[in-house]
Amino acid sequence: MRTFKPRLLPALAGALIALGAKAAWGTTIQDLVRIKGHEQNILTGLGIVIGLDGSGDSAKDSLVAARPYAELLKNLGNSVASLDELARADAYAIVAVTLEVPATGVREGDRLNVSVETLFNATSLAGGRLVASPLRLPLPDSPDLLPMALASGPVMIEGLNPRSGIVRTGGQMLKDIRTSPVTGAGTMELVLKHQYAGYPVATTIAEAINDEFALDGFTRIAVVADAKTIRIHLPPADRAEPANFIAALITISIDPSLIQTEARVVINEKQGIILVTGNVEIAPVGITHKGLSITSLTAGPASPQGPAQGPNTPRRWMGLDTTGRRSRASTRLLDLLGALDQLMVPVQDQIAIIYELQKTGALHAEIVDR
Repeated sequence: MRTFKPRLLPALAGALIALGAKAAWGTTIQDLVRIKGHEQNILTGLGIVIGLDGSGDSAKDSLVAARPYAELLKNLGNSVASLDELARADAYAIVAVTLEVPATGVREGDRLNVSVETLFNATSLAGGRLVASPLRLPLPDSPDLLPMALASGPVMIEGLNPRSGIVRTGGQMLKDIRTSPVTGAGTMELVLKHQYAGYPVATTIAEAINDEFALDGFTRIAVVADAKTIRIHLPPADRAEPANFIAALITISIDPSLIQTEARVVINEKQGIILVTGNVEIAPVGITHKGLSITSLTAGPASPQGPAQGPNTPRRWMGLDTTGRRSRASTRLLDLLGALDQLMVPVQDQIAIIYELQKTGALHAEIVDR
């Protein structure tokens, strides 16, 4: 196994600070990708929350909720002859229990938070305690599917919904979940995060990796498999123990100015939020909206004579500069939104205008709805 030395040795750090400042503050590969094989896993189970103050499931309204509770009483040595005996019980709730296993894996004995949500007619889990519940992979029931974790503990309500909560460090792993990204053929894959997926970014990352390891005599370690995947061929000496290689790989610096993503507009209509990348442009277009006349060059009150004129007339229009654009006949969406802000156009109206621009083909960007 070859040992990868730090980029800057302590003795040389002071002399190279000026040269390395840009790289030190730059983006690294691990900010742009995830390692295939390091995926989040979900363990689920059926649980019972007890100790509720009259806010639990009512067997009178949902007998199916009483069956797991009757089974719990049986396991505790206090069987019920009929579910009718539980008709007035309301101190328990049947819940779905979920545990999220980190992408880096877990080891036996590790403790993680678990989430619980009511399945039937309980109105609140406040003050309740989750009875020990086995958790497994979310697969069809099978006698071979053994529990991988056990969850129990007091339920804490988070947010405004009292029908769901969290049990802090309530899940204890019974088995290891290990992740190994390297295949038997000595390859691994880097998967671009959705917001960066595309051949321009994939190619930039692959070239940065190949340039980095070319200094060690290795060529074409990284190959772009598709717009979202970069395949890495590990040097033979690092395949048995790849940790040092992977650490060096994912910490390679990428100049942020080289990250060329598609133009994108993210809209959260519920919260009234618009996020725009700086490279979003619009073609020449005219819009009339609630008393305003808007073009890609000017924005002002709708009038057959154009924007209001005269020394005593308030300035209610704004020019949108096209200098320095890819085309003198286009302008940035940011400039248009800035003009709309100054004209006090509400955000919801701005969102409506953006969608109309998309319909006409004048908006040169993808819209992402949130």
